[in-house]
Amino acid sequence: MAENDSHYNGVTDTTVDQNNGQEAVAGSPGAAVPLPDFEEGPPAYPGNDGSTSASGGDAVIPLPFPGEGGPVYPGNDNTPVIPLPFPGEGGPVYPGNNNHIPTVPLPFPGEGGPVYPGNNNHIPTVPLPFPGEGGPVYPGNNTCFGGCFPFCSGCQTISPQYYGQVRFLNASTNSFQVNISIDNTTYAAGSRFGTISGYEWIADGFHTVTVRRASGLRSILLQQTFPFTAGQKVTFVLTDAAPGGLDLVRVMDTGCNNLPVNSGCFRFANMTHSGSSYDLLLTGGSTVFRNVGFQKVSPYKQAVAGSYRFTITRSNSYGFIQELPVIVIGAVTGSLGISNPVLTFDTSIGAGRNYTAYFIGNTWSNYNLQVMTVMD
Repeated sequence: MAENDSHYNGVTDTTVDQNNGQEAVAGSPGAAVPLPDFEEGPPAYPGNDGSTSASGGDAVIPLPFPGEGGPVYPGNDNTPVIPLPFPGEGGPVYPGNNNHIPTVPLPFPGEGGPVYPGNNNHIPTVPLPFPGEGGPVYPGNNTCFGGCFPFCSGCQTISPQYYGQVRFLNASTNSFQVNISIDNTTYAAGSRFGTISGYEWIADGFHTVTVRRASGLRSILLQQTFPFTAGQKVTFVLTDAAPGGLDLVRVMDTGCNNLPVNSGCFRFANMTHSGSSYDLLLTGGSTVFRNVGFQKVSPYKQAVAGSYRFTITRSNSYGFIQELPVIVIGAVTGSLGISNPVLTFDTSIGAGRNYTAYFIGNTWSNYNLQVMTVMD
């Protein structure tokens, strides 16, 4: 810088005027103001190769390069434009950007994408599974496991935590058919003597059971409110009432658990008529259940799997007769034998299964005494 000290001290200096090739006195009108050497930190601009201004006037100080704080704008061929990064690097995603920033489609439902109707091309609609797999239960969904219960507005998953199961057996000897509903939902339509519905789901809580004629005036014949418990199965038996009319008998279907290998469970229910009481015996005379009165149900008893023939007799008053602790094929005990049998029937008991033999009907109606053995 020593040779340029005179310039900064106001001393007259001469330079070559690049416009006309002649010398000009520094500080004189029209004289070019020299710029410092490039090595000494001049501003950077297009065409600045270290020489003085080519404009013939005052030097224009351009903005520095982008790396030094200069602007970035389209068309600046000397100053590179820094594009926005790809979406994976933090760049934006927007429709129609097909050249530089690809639109990232929503993933499939299994990958977290949305599911909506009509999306048939890219994101398939995933149907709700069956109730046993967590899907909702609603009217008309007849493929649900064990039946459907349409109460579930919002439809919680059918689970023993929230729902029980219910079915209806018609043991009434009336000649007309009936419809049986819970609250406003029909569970048994056109029910007649000797028919039983399948198990249907029922929400935990109190519900009103209504029995109406299936035809004609459809008048209410019976209406009662019962508690229903989640995780439990129950059979409601429609019977003739003692003073006339109809009655509902609530039978819990909680059977045997942890049965031995090759064993099932069996019980006997008397749903015939008021004042009746019966014993159930094996063919050889061994007593299985004693003194089962009207609308009563014996406890479950373990039974070796196989085929049995049972005989129903009117209850006797012999106090020394003992019941079999376990039902075994061909069991014979010190019984008095079978006298005055009322009815004999055959049934099979499967391993790991629970069964109830319902004794229904009477001797004075169109529906004679008979046995319905059902799996619980």
